[in-house]
Amino acid sequence: MRKSGSQKISFGLAVGLHIVLILLLVISFEHTIYLPAMNQPDENKEVIDAVVVNKKSLQDEIDRLAELEAKRKQQEQAKKQELIRKEEEAKEKREKEEKLLVELKKKNEQLKKEAELQRVAKEKQEQELKEKVKAEQEKLKKIQKQKEEAELAAKNKAIVEQKAQELAKQQEAARKKEQALADEQAKRAASNNKAEIDKCMLALRNRLHQHWRQPLGLNFNNLSCKIEVRLMPTGDVIDATIVQSSGSVEFDRSAEIAVKKASPLPMPTDPALASEFRQFTFTFRPEGA
Repeated sequence: MRKSGSQKISFGLAVGLHIVLILLLVISFEHTIYLPAMNQPDENKEVIDAVVVNKKSLQDEIDRLAELEAKRKQQEQAKKQELIRKEEEAKEKREKEEKLLVELKKKNEQLKKEAELQRVAKEKQEQELKEKVKAEQEKLKKIQKQKEEAELAAKNKAIVEQKAQELAKQQEAARKKEQALADEQAKRAASNNKAEIDKCMLALRNRLHQHWRQPLGLNFNNLSCKIEVRLMPTGDVIDATIVQSSGSVEFDRSAEIAVKKASPLPMPTDPALASEFRQFTFTFRPEGA
């Protein structure tokens, strides 16, 4: 651009100098024409013609120079327009490149963002997978531990059950042995109690027969009644009640009187048996009275 400006300046100076020189020539020719013309009009005709020719040449030169200047200006204008076009093309190209660069930058940023999102998603997926694997491993460990504990518990339970069965067998054997002994003792006690009670009942009947008075005019054959007797610890009769009548009021009344008169009644020597003997029911039959 600087070189072109210098060339324009040099060309303008050259044209200007040519114009100045031509003007100076024209002026000098005019002075030459007028002065000799006043003194020698005929002799200077050739000079005049020469001046006219020179004027014509000068005009042609001026026209040529003007044409050259016009062409130069046209060329400069064309160059200027070409430069403007190139600058506009360069600007448009630069703007396209800048726009493409911006788009590439945006696309690059978008790709980076998508890559970051994919990386985060992948890390999250890997972390979730690790946690899932860890949870599964913990679950398997827990299941294995529960299985081992269950097996150990089952084994211990089997041992405990076996020992419990053995103990139950031993206890059952001991219980049977104790039951057998208790049954034997109860049998003996029952036998002894029965003997004791039979003894007391025999003594009771003897005492009742001693104190029973047969009602006059009463046929007591096949008569009997059930009497409930309540005694004190000493054998004294608290009450004697007919619970099943013989059908004869006189016979029932005589039986009650006999029980009360026989008080105190004989009692078993065993305190426990005596306690049970304090209330009992028996059948009174006066056979042989």
